[in-house]
Amino acid sequence: MKLAFRLFVIVSALIAVAQAQGGSPDDRAHIEPRKPVKTKEQHQPQGESSSRDSLISKSGGASNAGLPGANNDTQELLPYDPHKAAKDIEVGEYYLKHKNYRAALERFNHALLYKPRDADATYRLAQTQDKMDLTDPAYRNYQIYLEVFPGGPFAKDAQEAIRRLAPRVIASNQSNADPDFRQKIEEGEALLAANDFQEAHSSFARAVEIAPSDPLANLRLGQALVGLQRLDEARIYFQKCLELHPSERDAAEAKRGIAKVNDILGK
Repeated sequence: MKLAFRLFVIVSALIAVAQAQGGSPDDRAHIEPRKPVKTKEQHQPQGESSSRDSLISKSGGASNAGLPGANNDTQELLPYDPHKAAKDIEVGEYYLKHKNYRAALERFNHALLYKPRDADATYRLAQTQDKMDLTDPAYRNYQIYLEVFPGGPFAKDAQEAIRRLAPRVIASNQSNADPDFRQKIEEGEALLAANDFQEAHSSFARAVEIAPSDPLANLRLGQALVGLQRLDEARIYFQKCLELHPSERDAAEAKRGIAKVNDILGK
């Protein structure tokens, strides 16, 4: 009898212990719920950026987000990827060779998004802009190439291009400084297209007075003089245009003008 009573007591005690251990500590009101473990954040040193996520501006320059002077409105998040830049350069050179200048321009600009200030992309971009008569940006990119790779394989060609474009850049700056010059050129173009050679001559003559070193003004004045049958004078302005390092298109027109005058005059 005593043995049965002792067994009953032991079993009751074990049941009570088991019930006490079976509940979660978070189910008891007097115990605070467990708090999640916080992981320590790793901060990147200020001014240091990952090569995988650099901010590349659409003008071809790279900057980092949050750095002073960064213009986030004109920047696009692109990975620094020299392999993609090389592919863009390869395709751009194909387009340049086949004189598809707009497509080449897009490819070289895109290459500079992936690899800013790449020497080959910068030089090829300058070449393309030169072919498209984009004188000022071509001039600047030839200069950038020499800054990036002064002893590069295209250094001599870039230097020659800068010397060739310099008079046109100077003339363009002088011309743009005077709004009357641009107005006279536009007026003259419209009059020349309407075969009003006398009035076109007046407009272009005024433009040449404002900017004597502008090759286009000299070319158009020569064309107006041809219309007026003043051929000897016209030839002088065509020749002057060629001396002022005009664009390929303007140079071709000036040469055709000289050939036409020589054919008419027989010399």
